[in-house]
Amino acid sequence: MTVLGAAPPVQAEPLRLTGLQLGLNAGLTRLVVEASGPPAASLAASADGLGLLLSLPAMRWAAPAPTITAGGLVAALGLPVSGPDGQLGIAIDLIEPAVVERAFHLAPQGGRGHRLVIDLRPAEPNAFAAAFVAPVHLPLDSVVDIAPPPVGTPGERRRLIVLDAGHGGQDPGAISASGRYEKDITLNVAKAVAQRLRATGRYRVLMTRESDRFIRLPERVALARAREADLFLSIHADSLSGDRATRGASVYTRAEAASDTEAEALALRENRADQLADGMPVNEVDDVVSILLDLASRDTARLSSRFAGLLTASMGETTPLRRNALRAANFRVLSAPDVPSALLELGYLSNPADEALLFSEAGRDRLAAAVVGAIDRFFGVDSR
Repeated sequence: MTVLGAAPPVQAEPLRLTGLQLGLNAGLTRLVVEASGPPAASLAASADGLGLLLSLPAMRWAAPAPTITAGGLVAALGLPVSGPDGQLGIAIDLIEPAVVERAFHLAPQGGRGHRLVIDLRPAEPNAFAAAFVAPVHLPLDSVVDIAPPPVGTPGERRRLIVLDAGHGGQDPGAISASGRYEKDITLNVAKAVAQRLRATGRYRVLMTRESDRFIRLPERVALARAREADLFLSIHADSLSGDRATRGASVYTRAEAASDTEAEALALRENRADQLADGMPVNEVDDVVSILLDLASRDTARLSSRFAGLLTASMGETTPLRRNALRAANFRVLSAPDVPSALLELGYLSNPADEALLFSEAGRDRLAAAVVGAIDRFFGVDSR
């Protein structure tokens, strides 16, 4: 029944698409959709099955034509096209099959509008087909809140911490007696540390990998240098064949001469990871890495040693340590001449007690708390 004099229903104003950006983030291909309000979207396989179609409902295009070049897994990104149903469609041509690793909203900040962030990772063709049997509705994750930097003196900025989860992809790292992989525990611990660091509001955090990806050692170093990181921490675990007794964490800094034969052997094993990159021979070393090794600065080495000492002490408060837990060896991943760097060996997967600790949520939380405590002390924050 129509009520005389009643106002007609108000139609919701469509959101305005104000920007598109394409780039790389810790080995993932990142597409950012910026709009006048929190955007929703869906991703479906294109008709030819070789790409994706991003659909943005109740949205109109209010931005100038974006100039977006190919990047990462994306060969080309089409211009937004308005459909008869009031939604925009954006064609995404893929270089290889990909699936959504994560997708989340970002609230307006720093002059930017509402953003939908979509991270893509490579996938096998059958995984791609299975993922897009039906459209994938985005975001997948809850809203990510970016806390503003703590109030301080003018020009003060939050420290940038780069967390490097060792190994990944075709490189499993050490393997436990029960068949579990180092690459999994390093990623889980790195994520736990990142979550705690971000929760403090004092730090920005960048992870060299956030999924099961293989990344060459020079690329990990280059990422920290390009972002002018304040600290680089590479996270690993070890295993000793035939030795189920040895256990405990240890912390390493870089040195041309190893502190002991065991440290030298460990560095050789970790440095050998780059052989897995496209069949690269053992003796092929990136020219940039060679230069960095020659330019290692004395001041960075001093800061690295200081952090390593704090990390060793913090780990020892809650977890078992190796005898002579503070060590040094020629790790390529610690070769940045201008970023204080250390490598944390969480324990030994060949030891049942260490394996149980590392693969338990309580154990990872304890390890993460110790790492964050050391970082706070390194930067002069009393969090205790």
